[in-house]
Amino acid sequence: MLSTVAKEYQVKQLKLKEVNEQNRKEALAATETVANLVTDPVTTNVSEVFATQRKLEMEVKGLQTNTSHFAKQTRQWLEMIDDFNANLKEVGDFQNWAKTVEWDMKNIASALDYVSRSDSHTPSSSFPPAAAAAGDFPVATAADDTPAAEAKSRKKT
Repeated sequence: MLSTVAKEYQVKQLKLKEVNEQNRKEALAATETVANLVTDPVTTNVSEVFATQRKLEMEVKGLQTNTSHFAKQTRQWLEMIDDFNANLKEVGDFQNWAKTVEWDMKNIASALDYVSRSDSHTPSSSFPPAAAAAGDFPVATAADDTPAAEAKSRKKT
């Protein structure tokens, strides 16, 4: 009797272990299923976030490249505009110089014309000091070629 009770106890213990093992396996499977159900959307969202982050990083690199390219191009344009302004200023300086030279040449031509006309009318004529100092040289006119003008110029000498 004791041996049958011990055997029955061992059989019950074995069945209980098998049931416990089966319940443990079912609980692990259920836990794994629940964990998968809970983590799958999170994992999917996390993978989407990482994919989006990679895309954003690539776009940021592209934008940085474009920005540096545009900054370089802008610097080149500014240099070109500065060069253009400097050249334009030089053209203005040259025009001013050319006008000054033209004005000087007209004054010299007027003075030479005055001197040549004065020399042809009177041998000892000279520039009037006020006209020479002011830079305004009298221009000979057709009226100076009349006999009355020649007589006037002879009386002065």
